[in-house]
Amino acid sequence: MEHSADPDLGARVARLESSRRRDRTIVLAVALIVLATAQTPGPGSTPVVIRDGSGASSTLTGKGLSVRDAAGHERAFFGIDADGHPSVDLTDSAGRLRQSMYLLNESPVLRQFDGSGKRRAELRLDANNDGELLLSDANEKLRLALFRTTGGDPELGLYGSDEKLRAYFATDDDSPYLVMRDAAGTTRVYAGGYKDGSIGLVIRDASNAVLWKAP
Repeated sequence: MEHSADPDLGARVARLESSRRRDRTIVLAVALIVLATAQTPGPGSTPVVIRDGSGASSTLTGKGLSVRDAAGHERAFFGIDADGHPSVDLTDSAGRLRQSMYLLNESPVLRQFDGSGKRRAELRLDANNDGELLLSDANEKLRLALFRTTGGDPELGLYGSDEKLRAYFATDDDSPYLVMRDAAGTTRVYAGGYKDGSIGLVIRDASNAVLWKAP
């Protein structure tokens, strides 16, 4: 025996589908409101602070995340620094900055500091996106640099306490070469390849006169 369709079935299905669409719209609207509120806090918003039983805490603001130890010293910061650079800063137990990594003029820089706050080591990319390693003394004077020359050759430079280049070792596609200079900047010793392809050694005096040469 064939049964006839319930005349109210179509209406009930239509009401159910309408209710589901309304519920989905409400859920989506609430999610959008929560997301907008979280991403665009008002001018009167306050930092979010989380503290554990030891007294250590983390503070989240619109500028970043700051983590402090139980003594109240900031040990790590992740966010935008005072100069507007995206930055990661790490400090020691006394609250002294020991390492900082950030973008400077859109190029990455990693700096390390001693206990007196002096910059002692720096790893970065230069304007040509070539890597550089710079080591400084306790007076923040550059003493050693590893980089590429304007011609693209790798070079190791040694500097005096006056930051003047005293010696450098480099190489091109033909041969390596070593150059030594005095305090006045005069080249006193050259050892390595010449432009004609030969390899030799030259020793000069302070007036740049050749004292000995081979070949």
